[in-house]
Amino acid sequence: MKREKLLDYLQSTKDAFYAREIDDAIILHFDLMLEHYERKPFFCKALMKHDRLMVVMTLFAFHYRSPLTPLSQVREFCVRRGYLSRNSLESYFSFLLVTGYMHIEVHPDDARFRIYTPSTSAIDEAARFIKAYLIAGDLLLARKDGPVTYADATALLKCFFTGFVRLLDADILLDSLLPEAKWIMNRDGGHLPMLALYLDALRYRSSNGRYKVSTYAELSSRLHVSKTHVMRLVRDGEAKGYFRCCGSAVQMRPVFADTVRQTMAINFAVARISIELGTHAKEDKSFSRGSESVS
Repeated sequence: MKREKLLDYLQSTKDAFYAREIDDAIILHFDLMLEHYERKPFFCKALMKHDRLMVVMTLFAFHYRSPLTPLSQVREFCVRRGYLSRNSLESYFSFLLVTGYMHIEVHPDDARFRIYTPSTSAIDEAARFIKAYLIAGDLLLARKDGPVTYADATALLKCFFTGFVRLLDADILLDSLLPEAKWIMNRDGGHLPMLALYLDALRYRSSNGRYKVSTYAELSSRLHVSKTHVMRLVRDGEAKGYFRCCGSAVQMRPVFADTVRQTMAINFAVARISIELGTHAKEDKSFSRGSESVS
């Protein structure tokens, strides 16, 4: 499928998610992510910064496309995309190695290169992260056969990243489709502070339709980030027209609500299409093997 068709496929899927009761899916996704986040808050709030997260997603995507992918190839790709600098990537790879999320060994065919393998703990963590999008997205699909459990982490990741790598290669992910969202996604906690602000505003929505948000202290406590971090985030958002500060509280403007819904519709669509493309690829391979055996 060429880039134009992939982009149309993604846009139509995103529009379908956006047109439904997406707030219910956002609430479920936030709850699932927060459950995971609270287990390792200090690790997750750094990992989930958009550019760092994209490095991890690229590592998985390239690995499942070819287990013998040199680590240097991932590094060069991430530098070209502008995710992190070369030095920052080396430090990040070292961090993933030291924390046990990645194993590195010499390439079996060329000792000049290093290849990598995600650890069991990395696979489990990644599966939980992806399921938080898939399960919430399934809520919008109104499946007659009930929700999908996605029990097998390894099978899930292989299927997901087989499809995801095609969107990654085509550069039709969130940072190219909605670049204005990156100002908040690249902060500690990634998209969770954005969702916390949004969902609090929904909870405190007044009868005249205005949105209000919890105090800085309440938000910082929930997300394990400093009060100063939340204040800076809101101050930057106010300069961009997303918020209006009212003393120690924050009022969300409708443009921020639309940005959140668009962001999550794109993320749900990326997750859904990645699974669908991965499933089709698996079916195509099975069909090819079957045809060869018959002939």
